[in-house]
Amino acid sequence: MSTVNISLPHGQLKQVDSFVEQFGFANRSEFIRSLLRLVARDPELVKEAATFPFVSPKERSTKKILADFTKTKRYSKEFLKDLKEGLLQSDYFS
Repeated sequence: MSTVNISLPHGQLKQVDSFVEQFGFANRSEFIRSLLRLVARDPELVKEAATFPFVSPKERSTKKILADFTKTKRYSKEFLKDLKEGLLQSDYFS
């Protein structure tokens, strides 16, 4: 078995240790191996993790997005106009 060293911020290390204890993993390495097995079974998780927390919205319709924002009555006409312009300039939204 090979050894890999990774650097984690203190908060993430505490989270790993918490998961190890909470779910009964033998150690940190076993926890990481378990995560890798999960990702190998569902590669979409890697795609999601690569962009998290910046996940693309599922709704791509400019009309629907604008209608939903307008419906809330929380946004000014100027904001809605700017939003529409931004959505129309994007290649992602239709």
